[in-house]
Order: sequence, then C-alpha cells, then structure tokens
Amino acid sequence: MVSFQSALFAALSWSVTPIVAMDNNWPIRCGIHYYDEKKNISFKVEKFVRETNVLTSMTLEVPGQHISSASLKTRTINTETIFQNPTEEKETFYVEKNLEQSDQGGLLMFEIANFGGELTYKTNETHVRLNLPSRLSRNVTGAYLNCAGDLIRPDNEISFYESTAR
Repeated sequence: MVSFQSALFAALSWSVTPIVAMDNNWPIRCGIHYYDEKKNISFKVEKFVRETNVLTSMTLEVPGQHISSASLKTRTINTETIFQNPTEEKETFYVEKNLEQSDQGGLLMFEIANFGGELTYKTNETHVRLNLPSRLSRNVTGAYLNCAGDLIRPDNEISFYESTAR
C-alpha cells in the first residue's frame, strides 16, 4: 500500500497528460503520458491497433541513461510477467503485447488511472523505484476513455485496415 506522503509526492512530481493521436479524424493511438521534468523521465502506456489486434505498449525514456529493464506494478498487474522481449535501444525501453484476450490491457489502464502504480527500472546497476500518481484528473481519464472507445469501434476503418504502430 502506498502511504499518503508518497502518494502526495507522486502527484506533485509527475505531469500527466492524455495521449490522443488522430488520423483523418479517427484515433490511432490512445494512452497516458507521465513526465517528471525534474528527473527528465518520460513514461507512456498506450493502446493502438496493428492489423486486427489491439496492442498495449509501455515506453520509458531517461535521456543519458541506458535502461536495461523496466516494469510497472499496479494493484493486480505486474508488467514484468506479461511483457517480454523489450526493444533494444539506448535510452528507450519499449515493450508491446496483445493483452485484450485476457482483459489485462484494460485492467492495467483502469488501475493506473485510479490507483497509480510503482514504476521500477534499472540503469547500469542502479535500481530506481518511482510511484505514479493515483486518481488521475477527469481531463486525462476522459480523453483516454473517449479515444480508446473510438479506437476499437467497428466502423473505425483505420483500426482494422491499417497499422497504427509507431
């Protein structure tokens, strides 16, 4: 359980914005972007469509640092067990997976928006643990939910016939 003090610190440390990417007035990528300006850390959890699959991705960027591993723990999900084979890049940790068959993608987004989570990553031999804020604003959650709902609408031709991968 996260203490009140660490929850308050998390809320003050992170700038949180919705991710809504559009193409021809249709959403192609939806998510939540956390940014800590003081530590220059960018963390994104996103949903997008590739072929007919809705994928969930996690991206962590810490400029000047090589990230060897990263995971997010929420109330019931640990991304370390569901995401494997990160993309090897210097300053970016990226993983993606189709989590819709098990509902883990939706549950992950619900839990980080309402209850926050703990982001853990490793650079060189240093382990870093950061708390994400809970109870995100309605501006963030509303924009994400509206985007995600339209992303998977059957009449969203872009979602089903074109890849929205990065």
